[in-house]
Amino acid sequence: MVRGGVVRTADGATHPIDVDPVVVGRDAGAQIVLADPEVSSAHLELRAVTEGILVRDLGSTNGTFVGPLRVHEAVVRTATAVTLGHTTLTVEPSGERRVDVGWSDGFGPLVGRSPRMRRVFSVLERIAPTPLSVLILGETGTGKEMVAKAIHEASPRKDRPFVVVDCGSIPPTLAESILFGHEKGAFTGADQRRKGALADADGGTLFLDELGELPLDLQPKLLRALSERQVKRVGGSAFEPIDVRVLAATRRDISAEMNAGRFRSDLYFRIAQVRVELPPLRERPGDIAQLVEAVCKRAGKAEHAAAVVGWIQQNLALHDWPGNVRELVNVASVAAMLADTPGAIDDVLALTRGDAASEGSASSRAPITAFAEAKRQALIDFERSYFTTLNQSASGNVSEMARQSGMERHHVRAYLRKHKISG
Repeated sequence: MVRGGVVRTADGATHPIDVDPVVVGRDAGAQIVLADPEVSSAHLELRAVTEGILVRDLGSTNGTFVGPLRVHEAVVRTATAVTLGHTTLTVEPSGERRVDVGWSDGFGPLVGRSPRMRRVFSVLERIAPTPLSVLILGETGTGKEMVAKAIHEASPRKDRPFVVVDCGSIPPTLAESILFGHEKGAFTGADQRRKGALADADGGTLFLDELGELPLDLQPKLLRALSERQVKRVGGSAFEPIDVRVLAATRRDISAEMNAGRFRSDLYFRIAQVRVELPPLRERPGDIAQLVEAVCKRAGKAEHAAAVVGWIQQNLALHDWPGNVRELVNVASVAAMLADTPGAIDDVLALTRGDAASEGSASSRAPITAFAEAKRQALIDFERSYFTTLNQSASGNVSEMARQSGMERHHVRAYLRKHKISG
């Protein structure tokens, strides 16, 4: 159940608010466009949640205000004035209603019975056959590339290439060549003519992983190529037509990157025709058993699924899975292979995962070797020392600790709780 509603602009126009986010900003690609110079390109988003309407600032320059308070996130339960720049919107929640989350508990290789994943699958089923560009959002390990592959496999382009470009690993000097190709002799080392990723994906799908890392000077060239459906190789003089569907993924907050001038809003809205947000595993623990069953089946050990699920429930009930589905897959794969050997799962995972398994269990187990115990204790000592120093450096501010450590805030909080470090 969610409480939908409407947002009313100063001229009296109303726009519905549902479970899909509504972006408000100055950019022409926003769902609600405001001609206010004090409003950022992508200023805030509105979406229906169980408690009311979620108002979330997208890293705007001048902030979002509910009454006199500047807010990053706030849930509005009654008609409320929200101010951004010189503009005031009225957000009006309505009564509760049931949301159609879909009935599918899988999409291609993806599985999950939680309402959030069933809604994701429902969206994927509708958009996969279309030519729409899709931006896939989520933390590291949530399965963004697997979602992209599943979309491709369910599309009319499935028999054509699926080309992956990791924007985070593109050397700046070769970025243009990697995407667009180059002519022989175009630069030092260009000893032969090469097609770029866009041409390689012709007729198929181009997946831009870690889109937020794409060099800024390359972004207008990519936008032009996508808009005009043609590319020109580095050192070339002629354009070649391309037919490419673009899927992209990022763990960065691209809205904040846009407002900071590090990512072009026109490219963002060109690629994010549809946004799919993957929830972290800690927010859908009810899916763990089904995910483990799928892992065991792929490993040819389907008969071990119940034992592996039982082991995880017993030993990792309190684990928040910072590596998300990727971490669970690794754990379940090891456990599936060792399920026939009593005690082997505990032994191997204690060595490969540090002290995570033993921390999640109700009672600690004896170390397998002196080395394993020394390693476990060294890791504990390091964590305690690191997060104590980090806490002092950031004066107890979790957001600042997350920035300094390069970690998600919930991971920082988990370590602070684990070692009983208070701000």
